[in-house]
Amino acid sequence: MAGPLLLFRRFPYHAIRHALVVQTGPIERTVAVGRAVRKHFPEARVDAVVRDDDAAVLDPTDFEHVTAVRWEDRIAVLRALRAQRYDAVALLLGGKGSRAFRVLPYLLRTKNVILFNENLDYFPLKWTRIRSLAHHLSGHESIGSLVRWGFGRVVLVPLAAVVLMASTLRIQLRALRRRRSRG
Repeated sequence: MAGPLLLFRRFPYHAIRHALVVQTGPIERTVAVGRAVRKHFPEARVDAVVRDDDAAVLDPTDFEHVTAVRWEDRIAVLRALRAQRYDAVALLLGGKGSRAFRVLPYLLRTKNVILFNENLDYFPLKWTRIRSLAHHLSGHESIGSLVRWGFGRVVLVPLAAVVLMASTLRIQLRALRRRRSRG
């Protein structure tokens, strides 16, 4: 997982040699982000992670390596991407893409996250840009919305899953007792 120091380290413009572009919007915008990464970091190898449905649209020259992700393969893909040790992960802000893809840069072991806006202007994610991160993840620019978003993903979703499993188990046990009492 990307550590909290990610927000405080200086961005090493000269040291980006291997970058990953994550699809967080339309595939055309993802390709444009890849071109922008190549333009700003000409010596970097640029790979991409895209949805399985969009992989066929890509030209072989767009990226050096493309990882097409199906929902079922997301854990295996995450492990494979972590092994790559990317210098930077780039993504488009404000895209309506998969939430799993939007969180991916923060789950990889990278020291740098580069955020691109709709105009393909970019900035490295640093503590001074935390409101931009909040907008990217939660859709609102307040830090409180970022905290609420994280709390919902880390606490509420697992808690809801446990409550649903317990409820299902209770129903199944009651049905089993009824069958035994009748039998």
